[in-house]
Amino acid sequence: MSGAAGGVDGGALGHLRVLDLTSSRAAYCGKLLADLGADVIKVEPVDGDPGRREQPLFGGPEGPSLPFLYENANKRSVSLDLESDGDRDRFRALAAESDLILESLPVGTLERLGLDYPALSADHGGLVLTSVSGFGQTGPAREARSNDLIASAMGGAMTSIGDPNDPPVRLAGHQADIITASVAASASLIALHHRDRSGQGQHVDVSSLEVVTAITHIAGVGKWLEDGIIPKRVGTGLVASVPSGAYRCKDGLVYLMVNRPAHWKALADWIHEVTRNEEVLMEEFHGPSSSRLPYRELLDVFIGDLTIQLTVDEAYHEGQRRHIAFTPIHTAERIAVDPQLVDRNFFAALELENGRELMVPGAPYRPARSGWKTARRAPGIGEHDDAILDTPRKSIAPRPLQAAPEAAGKPTKGALEGLRIVEFGTGLAAPWIGRMLAWAGAEVIKVESHAFPDVPRLFVAPREPELGTQPECSPWFTDWSAGKRFVSLDLRNEDGAELCRQIIDQSDAVIANYSTGVLEKLGLGFEALAARAARKTELVMLESSGFGETGPLSHYVTWGPNIEALSGLCGFSGFPGRECTISHFAYPDPLSALHGLVALMAALLERDRSGEGQVIHLSQFETTVASIGRVIVEYAATGEEPVRLGNREPGVAPYGCFPCRGDDRWIVLCIETDEDWRGLCQVMGSPAWAMQSRFETTADRIEHQGDLESSLSAWTADQDDYVLLDACRDAGLAVGVVQNTEDMLRRDPQLAHRKFFEEIPHFKRGVVTASGIPLGLTGTPGRSTHTGSSIGHDNGAVFRDIVGLTQDEIARFVDVGVIEDAT
Repeated sequence: MSGAAGGVDGGALGHLRVLDLTSSRAAYCGKLLADLGADVIKVEPVDGDPGRREQPLFGGPEGPSLPFLYENANKRSVSLDLESDGDRDRFRALAAESDLILESLPVGTLERLGLDYPALSADHGGLVLTSVSGFGQTGPAREARSNDLIASAMGGAMTSIGDPNDPPVRLAGHQADIITASVAASASLIALHHRDRSGQGQHVDVSSLEVVTAITHIAGVGKWLEDGIIPKRVGTGLVASVPSGAYRCKDGLVYLMVNRPAHWKALADWIHEVTRNEEVLMEEFHGPSSSRLPYRELLDVFIGDLTIQLTVDEAYHEGQRRHIAFTPIHTAERIAVDPQLVDRNFFAALELENGRELMVPGAPYRPARSGWKTARRAPGIGEHDDAILDTPRKSIAPRPLQAAPEAAGKPTKGALEGLRIVEFGTGLAAPWIGRMLAWAGAEVIKVESHAFPDVPRLFVAPREPELGTQPECSPWFTDWSAGKRFVSLDLRNEDGAELCRQIIDQSDAVIANYSTGVLEKLGLGFEALAARAARKTELVMLESSGFGETGPLSHYVTWGPNIEALSGLCGFSGFPGRECTISHFAYPDPLSALHGLVALMAALLERDRSGEGQVIHLSQFETTVASIGRVIVEYAATGEEPVRLGNREPGVAPYGCFPCRGDDRWIVLCIETDEDWRGLCQVMGSPAWAMQSRFETTADRIEHQGDLESSLSAWTADQDDYVLLDACRDAGLAVGVVQNTEDMLRRDPQLAHRKFFEEIPHFKRGVVTASGIPLGLTGTPGRSTHTGSSIGHDNGAVFRDIVGLTQDEIARFVDVGVIEDAT
């Protein structure tokens, strides 16, 4: 189907109609698509989406939900009672003229209503239906209740977040829900890309458990199998970066990351200049982070002696001038006036029903040609019934299929077969995009150089350090780069840059996260590439950076934890007494990767329709602020700093993380109704403390929440976590174990049933185990074909088969160092 009356004019997805049956846990998915131009129609019950009543409420107990206003702007609304025959027929009629359906109903609901994928696709083979659930549509836990807290616990995020003296804690702003919704949006667009080529839609099955397990892979199964260490909560400092952490200034906190020898030398010189400390210059502290690990506490004292003499802005800007990754731990107030965000006009006006506006986070990425826009306030219940239910959809003539329809049903290499991507990626943010594209069938060619090896190429096996650097064997290399092809070029040489341009001439898209301006200096920026005759105008390019390509701070250096600080995420997360709570798995990196994948796929869909490519710029700072929009909108509405909630949820109790028997064993319990409370009391055997009248109703339990949590913690501390999990699930409660990496690999029957972890052929190690890719493409399941490639592993094949060089020409370029030897 094509043509979307009601979508945002001019957007990349302006040809798509999307039916949105999600509530708050997945509403962000529809927001991402609507802001890129799709006509997203919210289908809600006649009494409204329950998300309309989610706290905090704007203006009092009868006001609208602030999270709902943020996550449902740009959508239209129709109200249907899907339990009635007539309204089910109306829904089928809408589905027949739609491209995509999003749903997060309890598993089995659509099947019971006769509205599941087999039923809806029988007469509409091109339909894509994306289901978002806690555990997926199959497996022993498919019907178990879930939510943001449970996904954060079961997926391994919480086990390493927070202070060792506190319970495990989730990130603020429902990040498990947000990132799951981001996966759902990107997977939906990949499925639609395949639909446009094959004529075949599919059911996309996205599991929050799998998404969170995947995005925590830095501290995941690959690392654990390599070093045997279970990550635990260690506060604000990172194990792999010494020094790192939050440091006190005169007027607030800054976050610091040092993981390169040159960065430490610059910091040590600065400390010496200001404090006259001679000891900080000792040779023992030089070299990689590992050399400083035994001295972490001493170095923290030295750094604290420096920062306490400075304001936050002094530490930030002078540190960055010295190329040291100091960043403020922003409050909501500071975010609202941040000079980089203000210069880039990041904030957008969110319209309210009464004509008022709130300034809220704007675009998480910036497509240069097709744009991004919040053009419509969140709709009222059924506001567009007349305009939609009784009006046929206006269509735009679709672009012809890219492959013959008769190819439908034949085996493919994946949903993105035939797509070629060139990657200039370092670290995680861009390379994980390439990894997901390769898993889904694209040919991804990563350009590397021996002179500037990527971080995973510097891997030293912890159990065999005597072997030295093993560039092919890092578990993070597999996590970020399995399935790709690799070429090695000296891009500083014009011949090397020209060979790279010739690869791009034969490719569909480029993804990069080099420092701002680097590709332009090499003649590999978007304008230079798109201007080449061989490219015409169809090149799509995604450039990801910490601060964005423009603005007064665009050249500043950041890592994932710095972005958590800048965005305010680490200040909003955690318990009331903790000013900084870091994820320890570089959360902004996978978050930015998934948003980048959404933007890239949207641009490719738009190019297929219009014939025009474009460049997309993504600021990881802006992406992360957008992801905590439900927190920022609260500040915009009240002018007050959001309260740190820890694991609590407004309006319900008990809701949190409680100790169990054993070393660092925990369970999360989410009691959302009085019926839930009575069910938990039965599981506990109705102890006298739980039967007190002061705990009888939700209001009572909230009033006495501290005492309730203490009593409940004393009871759970004597329980086995998995036994209690089963008992609570049998009682129909929302519950989850705080799982670590070993638990997920060895003890989680749901992940095992769905074969989440991949066994990937490795060129040096035979087979390795890695976290899977959670895109849930059931019609075109992906796979990782290989890993363990050396730098330049595919030089011969790429330069011969794609560029068209002869063997003699390849040999000549190798001799002069333009093409670097594969090793």
